[in-house]
Amino acid sequence: MLEALVLGVFMTTIDSIGNNTTIIPTTNKKVNFRATANPYEPMDVDTFIKQQKKEQKKAKVNQGIYYAFLGTLGASAIASIYYMRKQNKSLEKPVNELKEIWSDLTKSSKLDDMALPDSLKKFTSKFKNSVENPDILKARGGRPTKSLLLYGPPGTGKTTFAKALAKEFPDSKFASLDVTSLGSEYQSVSERNLNKAVDMICQEADKDPAKKFFVFIDEIDSVMMVDNGMGAKHSNDMLNEFKKCFTEKLGKRKNIITIGATNLPIDVEKGIALGGKKLDRPMLDRFSEKVLVDLPTKEQIANSVKYHYRDANLVSDKLKNGSNELNIISEFLAKKEHNTSFRTLDSIYDATAASIKGQDKKVDVVDIVRTIANKQNELNFDNKEFMKLISDLKINPSEL
Repeated sequence: MLEALVLGVFMTTIDSIGNNTTIIPTTNKKVNFRATANPYEPMDVDTFIKQQKKEQKKAKVNQGIYYAFLGTLGASAIASIYYMRKQNKSLEKPVNELKEIWSDLTKSSKLDDMALPDSLKKFTSKFKNSVENPDILKARGGRPTKSLLLYGPPGTGKTTFAKALAKEFPDSKFASLDVTSLGSEYQSVSERNLNKAVDMICQEADKDPAKKFFVFIDEIDSVMMVDNGMGAKHSNDMLNEFKKCFTEKLGKRKNIITIGATNLPIDVEKGIALGGKKLDRPMLDRFSEKVLVDLPTKEQIANSVKYHYRDANLVSDKLKNGSNELNIISEFLAKKEHNTSFRTLDSIYDATAASIKGQDKKVDVVDIVRTIANKQNELNFDNKEFMKLISDLKINPSEL
C-alpha cells in the first residue's frame, strides 16, 4: 500500500518494504494540499510552490529585522552598562579629596574657653578619665568610652565641643566625616565612598597606635533612620554598611573614638526623633554615651559674650564683664521660645559690628539691642516683650 506525506513542496513515497523515495511533482495535476488558505479548495503545484517561496522570503526578511533589533538592543545595553560604570567611577571620592577630612586642632577652641553648662563639664571630666585610664576601668569591671552621640538643636556647638574634647589629648588627630557628602544615587558608590574614607582613617590609626584618633560624623541621623519609603533599600543597605564600618573597623581599634552628631531632638530611651521618625535601635545602642548639647543658658550666653569681646578694643566694658546690662540681655536671649544658639550669637556680633559708623565708636549695649530688634522674626518675640527689655536697660526708644 502506498502512502503520501506532504513536506513543504516535496512528496515522499514509502513502499511496502520500507524504502522511501523523495520526488518533486512536475505535473499540473490538482492536489488537495492541506496548507492552503482553504484546505478544501484544490490548488495546482506551481501556485503552491510560488506561494511557499513568497512566504519563506517574507519570513527571512522578518528574521533579519528581528536579529537587527536584537543587535541594536545588545549594543545599547553594553553602552548603558559602560556609561553607568563610568558614571559610578566619577562619583567616587578621589583619595586626595578624602585626605581633606583631617582638621587642624591648633585652630580649635579649648574646653576651658567654652561656655559649657555644668552637665557638659561633668561629662568631659568623666570622659577624660575613661579614655586616659582604660586599664583601671577594666580592673573595675568597666570599659573605656569608645563612641559618643551628640544631639541637640542646630548651632549649639556640637562640632566645636567635639574638637575641644579631642584637643584635650596631646597629638590627637581629628577627622570630620560627613556621610551625606559621601552619598550618591547609586548605592554601590555610596558604600565604596564610605569604606574608602573609613579605611583611610583606620590605616592612619594603625600606623600610630599610641595616638588618639577622633572620627566626627556629622548628620549621622542620615544613616541611622529606619526607612520604609520609596528609597528604603538604598537607605537600609547604607545603614547596614555603616554598621559594619562602625563595629568592625572603627570599633575594633583601641585608639579610635567615634563621635556622631545630629540636630534632631531625640528621645534616646525610645529611639524616636521629632516627627515620629524611628532611629535604628541597634545602631543607637552601639554608642557608649548619648550627650545632649542644648541651647545655651543665661550664664552660658553671658560668658560667651564676655569671651567673644575679651580682646576687642572698640567694645564697651559693660559687654566684657558681668554688668547688670549684660545679665538682662542674656536673660532675654536665654528664653526657650527665642531659640538662641551660639550661632545666633555669632550673627548678632557680626551684624552689630557692621552697623556701627565711625572709626573710633565702640560697640555698646544699645548697639547690641538695636541688632536684637532687627532680628525680631528670627528670635520670635513681640513688641511688648521688647519694650520691657529696653525699659529694664533704661534705653530710650528714640535711641534705637
